[in-house]
Amino acid sequence: MIELEKAIELCGLHKLQTGTEGIALQESMHRVLAEDVLADRDIPPFHRSTMDGYACRREDLPGPLKVLETIEAGTLPGKAVDTGQCSKIMTGAMVPEGADCVVMKEYMEKEPDGSVLFTGDETDTHIDPRGQDLRQGDLLLKRGTWITPGHMGIMASVGKIRVKVSRRIRVGILATGSELVDAGQQPEGAQIRNSNSYQLAALVEHAGHKALDIGMVEDNSGLIAERITTGLEKADLLLLTGGASVGELDLVPGVLKDLGLQLEFDRVAMQPGKPVSFAHGKGNACFGLSGNPVSSFVQFALLVRPYLEACTGMRPVNRRIQAGLERGYRRKRADRQFFLPVCFTEKGTCEPVEYHGSGHLHALDRAIGFAEMAAGQLEIKKGDRVYVR
Repeated sequence: MIELEKAIELCGLHKLQTGTEGIALQESMHRVLAEDVLADRDIPPFHRSTMDGYACRREDLPGPLKVLETIEAGTLPGKAVDTGQCSKIMTGAMVPEGADCVVMKEYMEKEPDGSVLFTGDETDTHIDPRGQDLRQGDLLLKRGTWITPGHMGIMASVGKIRVKVSRRIRVGILATGSELVDAGQQPEGAQIRNSNSYQLAALVEHAGHKALDIGMVEDNSGLIAERITTGLEKADLLLLTGGASVGELDLVPGVLKDLGLQLEFDRVAMQPGKPVSFAHGKGNACFGLSGNPVSSFVQFALLVRPYLEACTGMRPVNRRIQAGLERGYRRKRADRQFFLPVCFTEKGTCEPVEYHGSGHLHALDRAIGFAEMAAGQLEIKKGDRVYVR
């Protein structure tokens, strides 16, 4: 059994080679940038009004000022502003040459002759100068960025309509266990529905990759070996769920070795999720996850997703925050690092959700994350600050 950080390190030594591809901007959500994105021009590209009002020279206030024209957003000023002059201007419009401030329209009074008079005591500039946000050539987004909606807007603002990204990893999902039936079937006797395949497929897709259903297989070494072989022909990475522990029918680690894959580990010192294996070979890799649904969820979050991110060159993302614990928690054993399902409260603290162990899938309904307890730590007291993933 190895520590979690050591397991992550070992996985990172055997990354898949994904390559890159160019895709349309609108298809880039939750993909990983494989290039830097630079500003193609100054932003703002011109001196821009931040208010509806009158562009003028501050030294000419309070006026009166002769109104030269009206400048709308998207139109070029027709005249420069000189002594005793101003132009009516809309928010977002280009400030005319000669003007050094925009007076809000609420503080300008029209005179009978059509001129305007400033009625306030002083005014802010209300101009965003050219290049205030970015200069042409400035770095907007770094290679390795996991693309979110905000990033898509940023790229659109500089005309980046074709995006170079890391290729999606094809992740096969194979559920093992003679007790399993599909989610659409009615279980009989000691059978249970296969929830792990659906949960893992959603986790894979949310991470930006392609989930492939390799199906279900009963607890038989020969059949499992056949399905693993088929899965690795179709997928870059194979996730097996079930058969990962040390019982007579926990066959996955042995089958992986028999197939000639290099097994790096088969147990990690964490709870839930101790029975988990990682193997690689022939340009593929494979994780053997627990059959318990909460365990496989945690194993994906702590091992599989970081591995996918490393393979695609994604920049590390901090998914840990600190929060005070609203209610204390004590566990019976402290031999492993423990991940406790918690939810957040209106006070900005967190509290444990009702949790009966690694088979209690419904605990994830209220959980927003997992509070960490170090190996050797039996108790978290009310008010203690904990890291929440």
